Amino acid sequence: MLQESVAGLVETMSSILPDVDKDALLNHPEMGQSVYDTFAEGLKTNSNGWVDDDLSCIQPWGFEFSEIKVPVILYQGSEDAMVPYAHGEWLAKHLPQEKLRVHLRQGQGHISVFLGQADNMIDELLEIAKS
Repeated sequence: MLQESVAGLVETMSSILPDVDKDALLNHPEMGQSVYDTFAEGLKTNSNGWVDDDLSCIQPWGFEFSEIKVPVILYQGSEDAMVPYAHGEWLAKHLPQEKLRVHLRQGQGHISVFLGQADNMIDELLEIAKS
């Protein structure tokens, strides 16, 4: 993965990338390069972080949702092939509602969900930071 181009990365990951994510990576150069650069940086030394991230999917997180006292912004795409959409829906129902902002996006994937949303995401974060 580290020796590939963005196109090579898409090909390597094709089994977990829906068409909307492939399009986001291949036809939006800044997005594709950013994801590629993030992979390269994250895997530069080893894959421990990736393994830890994957293990977090099957182990307790060390806290209960009821303990969350900070705002949570949840984005999930219906076409996400890495994280099931049903998981986003479940999180939207079980996270503390008074702290939660939900953005369940039909037709979006794991990566494409960010396209065109950067300004909105930053605005939301700044709004939260000011409150």
